Amino acid sequence: MRSDRDPLPPCRVGASPEELAREADRSVLYGAILAAQRPGVRLKPQIAAAAEALLPAVRAFLEGREDDEAAFALEYARACGAEAFLLSKRRA
Repeated sequence: MRSDRDPLPPCRVGASPEELAREADRSVLYGAILAAQRPGVRLKPQIAAAAEALLPAVRAFLEGREDDEAAFALEYARACGAEAFLLSKRRA
């Protein structure tokens, strides 16, 4: 993890805190999707716990369920700007 003294990578300079938070949330979603598709995959430690927490909802969505868990995954994806990505994985 970066300390406060470490400079931001160039691709994040000028990004707002909200943009950085959405990017972090997308990383968690992508990790959960990867874990659903490849059980046993090793995720980066920074996202592993959050991705594991989201995994049941993502699995429900990818299985085509129409319950509260699946709806949560879709809402999470919408909130972080990754709805199209999640939908494409459901069709795959």
